[in-house]
Amino acid sequence: MEEEKEKKPSGRPGYGKVVFPRRYNRRLRNFDYSRPAIYHIILKKAPGCPAFGNLAGDPAVRPGEPGCARIDKTPLGKLVNKEIYNWPLRFPVLQLYQYTVMPDHVHILLRVKEEIPLKLGFYVGKLKEIVQKAWTGVTVGEASPAVVFQEGYTDRVLHPGRDLDTLFRYIRENPHRLAMRKLHPEFFQTLRNIEIAGEQWQAYGNLFLLRDPFVSAVVVHTRHTPEERAALREEWLWNAANGGVLASPFISPAENAIREEAEKLGSRIIHIQETPFPDRYKPEERRFNLCCEGKLLILAPMRPLPEERFRYKCLHMNRIAEYLASLSASRR
Repeated sequence: MEEEKEKKPSGRPGYGKVVFPRRYNRRLRNFDYSRPAIYHIILKKAPGCPAFGNLAGDPAVRPGEPGCARIDKTPLGKLVNKEIYNWPLRFPVLQLYQYTVMPDHVHILLRVKEEIPLKLGFYVGKLKEIVQKAWTGVTVGEASPAVVFQEGYTDRVLHPGRDLDTLFRYIRENPHRLAMRKLHPEFFQTLRNIEIAGEQWQAYGNLFLLRDPFVSAVVVHTRHTPEERAALREEWLWNAANGGVLASPFISPAENAIREEAEKLGSRIIHIQETPFPDRYKPEERRFNLCCEGKLLILAPMRPLPEERFRYKCLHMNRIAEYLASLSASRR
């Protein structure tokens, strides 16, 4: 059973004493995981386990072309790759669409072709068990072979009939994005004249976040009941901890609380601000480091927002966040 820790009251509106899982690998509520569906699964490497691969290649080369960024797999990475490839051979009800082995995690795009007698977690557990046994055999003679995968896994259930091209590309280009972050932090500079919802914006940070297929708009309204706020908080933090992106101006205390918790979970953020960047703009150290890690994109208008009242500026920025989330939803 997952470990749980008790959160202390934050003192912010809409937040009280709650119990929140330490690892966000819970399943989707009210969904039957034995039914046919398409799933995006992420398995994370356990701490202390050797890397699955090492980054190589040139991020300046377009993905898919000779010399582009790639992951050179270690012996363990090759073993993981082999067993994922053989997974549908062991369980024919499963169909692999695509997968990528990264240094510290694995992406799998999987289709369950028909109703299965056991839930998806059983088959994921079998894959992890097979990899672990194979790795233990390779490392025979060592005092204690390392555990390969972290407990649990992340899954996303994809909407029926959605266009999978965006997700195919997203998984395929993971090495390129990693290379961009690690090898070329100088690429994270101020870019101007980006059109968003028919307006001109400028950006500083990881532009790939605009293409992410799982963007959520964090917008807390005064009309939300405490129960609604709690449900939204859980939804947003689940998305944050499972590789998604949170977009918001993060102005209200409740929204700022979400941002702080999401950053502790290693989330990626699109922060929308009301004022244009000054000349030679560079964010403060904390946000700059998040940009270099690929975890932050800051959006600012090319010109001051036209609204005079601050409340209307907030509504304007909220609409931008919701527009980004709607673009993301259209890709799912």
